[in-house]
Amino acid sequence: MIARRRPRARRGTLLLETAIAAMILTIAMTLAAQVTASVAAQRREWDRRGVAAVEIADALERIAAKPFDALAVGPVEGLALSPAAKASLPDAELTAEAVDDPVGELPARRVTIRLRWRNRAGDWDAPVKLVTWVHQRKEASR
Repeated sequence: MIARRRPRARRGTLLLETAIAAMILTIAMTLAAQVTASVAAQRREWDRRGVAAVEIADALERIAAKPFDALAVGPVEGLALSPAAKASLPDAELTAEAVDDPVGELPARRVTIRLRWRNRAGDWDAPVKLVTWVHQRKEASR
């Protein structure tokens, strides 16, 4: 006759499995929360960069619309940030400079505009910078 073994009692196994599953779930939830917070911070940073790009594009259009003679060489005066940009870009600095940059026979001025602001750590973020050229128009011959 073949002797049959009795199954061993598995006392406490369910409790141990439950504790391990709870630990794995806690680790997964912690990682998910950290990833979500990181993505949210990056999203806010990209939103700030988008606001900065729109702001300096608008300012550069206003500068480029000026007549050539009204655009003096040196720092461009009269630039101000919009209230929306002031609200979303901490300690923002908007600067623009015009320099002579002749192209062929026509006089031209290169205008560089730059906007920078501080990040959450208080360091300067990489600035947003745009460049355009303003040319003196030829007189129409009559």
